[in-house]
Amino acid sequence: MSFTEHPLRRWAVDEMRLRRFAPVGNSCDIYQVVRLIEHAERGAEDLWLINRKPEFDEWNLATKHGSAHTKSGIHFLWERHTEATTITLIFPTEVPDVERMPYIRWMEEWPGGVVRATHILVIPDDRNIESHLSHFGISAQEMVCCDINAGLRIWSDFSIHGDGYGRLLVLAGDVGDGERGRIVQRVQELGNYRNLALLGFPTVQEYGPQVDLLERKLSEHARRVALTEEDDEILLNDLAAISSELELIRSATGFRLSATAAYAEVAADRLASLDIKPVANYQSLKDFTERRLVPATRTCSVFRTRLSHIAERIAGVMHTLDVRFDSRIKAQNLGLMQSMERSTQLQLRLQTLVEGLSVIAAAYYLVGLIGYIAKGVAAFPSGSRSDLFVGAVTFPVILVIYLFVRYLRNKVLNETGEENARIAERPN
Repeated sequence: MSFTEHPLRRWAVDEMRLRRFAPVGNSCDIYQVVRLIEHAERGAEDLWLINRKPEFDEWNLATKHGSAHTKSGIHFLWERHTEATTITLIFPTEVPDVERMPYIRWMEEWPGGVVRATHILVIPDDRNIESHLSHFGISAQEMVCCDINAGLRIWSDFSIHGDGYGRLLVLAGDVGDGERGRIVQRVQELGNYRNLALLGFPTVQEYGPQVDLLERKLSEHARRVALTEEDDEILLNDLAAISSELELIRSATGFRLSATAAYAEVAADRLASLDIKPVANYQSLKDFTERRLVPATRTCSVFRTRLSHIAERIAGVMHTLDVRFDSRIKAQNLGLMQSMERSTQLQLRLQTLVEGLSVIAAAYYLVGLIGYIAKGVAAFPSGSRSDLFVGAVTFPVILVIYLFVRYLRNKVLNETGEENARIAERPN
């Protein structure tokens, strides 16, 4: 090989070949079981698949699918899905029950819960059809009958019989074994995905009352917000509690509802691909499927939409509270600024008053200093020595005080400048 393969090339090829069905002869029995396998049961399933299998002449096993067959014509198919496992056994009609039983028991004792189990009988022609239906146990009162791809005709009552299996009778038609296998596979995938899709409906029924209560709580909370009589902190805490309940419901139902939508879409595709043609006086497979599947899936879809709408309503109420919080904070800031403005005006008035008083004090002390100097001049040269001394030292004392104050001012300014420089040099 001269080219470089993409790492996912072979995976893509295997994925396209994953769901191939075995050829189905014109006279055979098919048993198929679909099980939900929990993650913790996957190991047990692997051990059961490998260590407990009955005798096969050829065995092929991959990560998510496997196949095997015997020389007598028994075919085995295994396929692992995201949450389910499909096991299929195909027996030619001539294989005796004693040879079939080990394989059937192996399939029936498989780990996991059964979602769907079907026994399919393929007959070569419609002679003695009434006898086949009676022997197979299909009820005439609830019978579904229609023609599908390539003229194959199917009969079923889609009920669970005493052995735990549903019944499907298939007229082989004039097609090859490979094509017949693909048609039977489509019919089975329709039923399997239909049952898997319906698993979401009980979830909706379980959580529906909780969602109803949640909507009522939210409506009451919105009314309380509109009245503006309660503290916003209390309203915010209550809204957070409602939001938490919603998230719990969405977490519990999200996977199942998403899976339901996906399964329903695949079932609809399979239904369309079967090219169903009704048979007079009988309910068709299309009628039977859509009669219950469509309402159930729509209910699940509406439930998901309700959860989304509740989340949007919670966001709307939260926005209202945020606006109220912002308005309150702005009002508080405005009040604080007005208070600071009043304080500044008061300080300015006090400063003006102090400055006025300072002028009086300065004038008083200046007059006193002039008086000391005047007394000293009057005492020169032979007057009172004390007056002369006071007059003489007045100017030097003023000069010393001036120089000392100037020194202290310069020292404070220098220390402040150095501190600001150190702060500026610090890394962010």
